[in-house]
Amino acid sequence: MLKRSIAAALLMLLLLLLPAAHAADYRAGEQYTRLDKPVATAPAVVEFFSFYCGPCYQFADTYRVGSTVAQALPAGEKLTKYHVSLMGKLGNELTEAWAVATVLGVEDKIEGAMFDAVQKQRAVNSAEDIQRVFTAAGVDAATYENARHSLLVKGLIARQNEAVKALDVRATPSFYVAGKYKIDNAGMASTSVEGYAKEYAAVVRYLLDTQP
Repeated sequence: MLKRSIAAALLMLLLLLLPAAHAADYRAGEQYTRLDKPVATAPAVVEFFSFYCGPCYQFADTYRVGSTVAQALPAGEKLTKYHVSLMGKLGNELTEAWAVATVLGVEDKIEGAMFDAVQKQRAVNSAEDIQRVFTAAGVDAATYENARHSLLVKGLIARQNEAVKALDVRATPSFYVAGKYKIDNAGMASTSVEGYAKEYAAVVRYLLDTQP
């Protein structure tokens, strides 16, 4: 009986130590890069993306990295998503559109629809086309225009662009943690879709919690 109790206790201890041992395998230069110039004003966890970016579409639609990361964050923390204006002829307009979606709280309705319209249907070639995506998602033209001209949206556009410059964002999709670390998208060991997203989220949580 005593032997069984000891064995059970040892097994429980091993199970408790496994996550910590796994987390210790995350290293700078492999799963993440430590920034030379930390940005204290950056959101705790921020994803930079563009509706013109094919891998960003895969991250959102196939791998669901963003939603998996968001679910793994501690209570009180959230994933901030910023659009990068530097890609495509309507990059600035799409950054504005993302600001509108964020202010109106319809990101979940707009993200997939806009990716689909831009990349699959090739149906976004003007500001009017962008507004049509919102209309199809249930946001009427008046609401869209009022939000577009609001100080909240203008301020959020500025924050997105400033964060791109401050963190020296050069590629999308990219995740930054605590203004100190950039996740290496190629640093995950898992080869499955679900496993990749979970490992990605684990690295983000490890950096957020320990800040090595």
